[in-house]
Amino acid sequence: MRHLTFGTLALAWCWVSVACAQAPPGAPDPALERYAKPDVLAPVGDGRKIHIICMGHGTPTVVLTAGLGDWSGTWRKVQKPLAQRRRVCAWDRAGAGFSSPSPEPQDILHTTRDLEKALKSAQISGPYVLVGHSLGGYESLLFADRHPHSVVGMVLVDPSIPDQQRILAQGGTEVSGLERDHRALQVAAMSRCAARARSGALKLGSPDPDGCLAFPGDYPQSLKDALLPSRMAPESYETTASLIENFDADSTQVMNAARNYGKMPLIVLTAGITVTIPSQLHPSDAAQAAFTHYQAVDWPHAHDQLAKLSSRGRNQVVDGSNHPIHLVNPLAVVGAVEDVVAQIERR
Repeated sequence: MRHLTFGTLALAWCWVSVACAQAPPGAPDPALERYAKPDVLAPVGDGRKIHIICMGHGTPTVVLTAGLGDWSGTWRKVQKPLAQRRRVCAWDRAGAGFSSPSPEPQDILHTTRDLEKALKSAQISGPYVLVGHSLGGYESLLFADRHPHSVVGMVLVDPSIPDQQRILAQGGTEVSGLERDHRALQVAAMSRCAARARSGALKLGSPDPDGCLAFPGDYPQSLKDALLPSRMAPESYETTASLIENFDADSTQVMNAARNYGKMPLIVLTAGITVTIPSQLHPSDAAQAAFTHYQAVDWPHAHDQLAKLSSRGRNQVVDGSNHPIHLVNPLAVVGAVEDVVAQIERR
């Protein structure tokens, strides 16, 4: 299902999913070479650091927030084109990419606070245009609530919606049950990876039934080598497991009946491809569920409601694209951000 993992492609889960072992081969993507070494490691307290990679110069600063289970490299087709005219920064949540793991609960209250601290520590000042995909839409909304004078525009890329879990539950036990089962599978796989890493059994060349050390086929070797240390750390798996486990809380925490962004430029992008839910879904097919829509939610209507948070907001359906619009049709995302910035400049 499209929002089953609340992330992007199933392969984005590769290091935490049983789907990883079956990751299809692919040619290395040279655009990912730029993400093969850390850029800014911003201290956020308690010895932890949040990684931010910035490109370009100019204002406003565009802040890219990935979906659940994903990291800054997912923006490779969007960040460089946008950086030709302005500063564009993507960040990694705790335990992802080059960011330190965290012992704190990984709900959006904590992840958004990490973003706030990282931007301040790295002296990446506003005004900001926030771009959030899927779960990243939650952090974008919450950040804008907290910093109304710094956030001047927003693009939400096929975002999750406030109160999503309750809405999904209204769709029936099949939908909510599949979603819970899939998350449980992900958490269980990561727990096994963490246990093997802690025991020392997780090694290159050793049996890896959960795909703990596997990477998507388009990752160049330099990126695999750079990310491998985090794959060997049990805390990284535990941190991301916490992120998944807290999605129910996120869905509630992002709710704000008083939210109103006035005339702030806001564009919501909605995936145009709809695939129905199969009547039966075996756990081994759970990763494939990331590509289908929940029948329980009218996503275009739900995204219309998000667009109405601003009197200048609009929802735009991206025909021919599924959930990871920024990978399938990056020009749609680039165009939306440029549109928002143009509106800001006219004001």
